[in-house]
Amino acid sequence: MELMMLYTPNNLLYKYIRYRFRRIQIQCNMVYDVTVEEEDEICRNLLKKRAKVLIPVGILYCLTFAVSFVWLLGTSEELNPLMQWEVSVIDYVKPILNTIDFKWYAYSLDLLRVAVILAPIAIINVSPYIIFSYIVDTILIRRRVKALIKEYYSDEKPFG
Repeated sequence: MELMMLYTPNNLLYKYIRYRFRRIQIQCNMVYDVTVEEEDEICRNLLKKRAKVLIPVGILYCLTFAVSFVWLLGTSEELNPLMQWEVSVIDYVKPILNTIDFKWYAYSLDLLRVAVILAPIAIINVSPYIIFSYIVDTILIRRRVKALIKEYYSDEKPFG
């Protein structure tokens, strides 16, 4: 049931894939009209293919990043400036996290403060994966649009 929610038209990823599909249709000069049902099916299939590619790559990226980060912390005498900054931010956040008292009815605003402080690190470290997912989306959608163009082109009857 939860996986089906990923493929509903109200989902943000679905809307993004549909938007990119329409934009690439225009870029590839696809003048054929695709019905709403066909477009819905195409977007669902693209989301499934996207998940098959990006979920394993994302897991691998996280594991590789974590192992390399820990390895560099343990073996390097002098860290590069980016890692020094990340370590100093994490060291700054640790005491704040230790003082947070979690209750069943509310969270402290310190948790929000920690999230805001750690947001730049998350954005910097996740940006290569986001760029990779954009490239994968573009490749998958272009392939599908070109296949549709070939399909519609072969269905046309020549004059005469």
